[in-house]
Amino acid sequence: MATVEGQIDIEIHPGQGYKKKVVIQSSRPVLASKILVGKSPQQALAVIPMLFNICGAAQTRAALASLQQGMQIKTDRATEAARDIIVLAENAKEHLLRIFLDWPKLFSLEMSNANLPYLSSLVPKFQTALFSPGEAFKLDSQLLHHSDNGSEQALSLVHQQITTLEQYLEVHVFCLPCEQWLAMNDIDQLYQWAKQTDALAANSLETICEQGWSSQGAASCPSLPDLESDILSRRLDAENANEFIRYPDWSGLCYETSCYTRQKNHPVIQSLHAEFYSGLITRWVARLTELARIPQQMNALLKPVEADETEIFHHPDEAGVATVEAARGRLIHRAKITGNEITAYQILAPTEWNFHPQGLIKQSLENLIAKDDDDLEKLAKLLINTID
Repeated sequence: MATVEGQIDIEIHPGQGYKKKVVIQSSRPVLASKILVGKSPQQALAVIPMLFNICGAAQTRAALASLQQGMQIKTDRATEAARDIIVLAENAKEHLLRIFLDWPKLFSLEMSNANLPYLSSLVPKFQTALFSPGEAFKLDSQLLHHSDNGSEQALSLVHQQITTLEQYLEVHVFCLPCEQWLAMNDIDQLYQWAKQTDALAANSLETICEQGWSSQGAASCPSLPDLESDILSRRLDAENANEFIRYPDWSGLCYETSCYTRQKNHPVIQSLHAEFYSGLITRWVARLTELARIPQQMNALLKPVEADETEIFHHPDEAGVATVEAARGRLIHRAKITGNEITAYQILAPTEWNFHPQGLIKQSLENLIAKDDDDLEKLAKLLINTID
């Protein structure tokens, strides 16, 4: 089955002064979720991973939560936390793929495929460690430590996978423990790390600093706030719902949703923002910060799994709106179900917020200051990579 990620074309033209004129056009089939209408929830959960091979776990996680709400199926805290761990594993994989596949090209550095085999197995290993038999996103999924394998043995597998991920990040990305890297809280410490470390992340950071690109592309696009589900449902029910999904806004404003908006309250990001605003260096470090924090977040989520917390999640209405923080930003699924048939299905992806024709990417690219066309193209590619 063909995937539905689509394509976005960006044109940058000279403008008045240093400011550019940016035109963004998208061919993304944002209404592809209509293929799910008429299917049963079980059929939809089988189709979605084939439709979305990028962030497939996050897409299926959001779909399952939305369908559970639509069917008024109650879920427990332990199971929800285990599924969130798997989404974090996928976020780590997506960030690492950008580092190992994109960053060498962007900085003319040597590319090595030696790091990639582990990434292909990252999400399946967490699924296998948490769920029996590795099926995390079904209506009747069962946590592995509830099966005959025994709780202690099953949970030790999860701890092992988190430790393996943390060690992988230490060896292949940061060249020091994640917690130690996160303890750096200003640009001077980061720059010293970059100069003293021979690794892709460090080399790219050093180049950004030495080329004077740190504040390039700073924009004032606000972070996407929490969206009230009742208001969101009304917008998705309105006659212009398709237009809203294609070009989303909230109260007439464009917003950003990305790893930067998730990490903006971390001390190192606040320190960088104070000096470089939301420029290239701030966004570059935000991705690394998010990556370094993932093992900590996994360990925190594992606590309710270990405690087997049975707190029930109550859903407010039958038209389920589910939100998941995917690698690229906030992902929203919304399903309506009658009987065992999906009567409406909508997906609002983070790409549509960030690549809105008047949104974050446009504003950031307009503010680039380049010596020539080649320099502009390089900076534009770097900036876009930090966002999506």
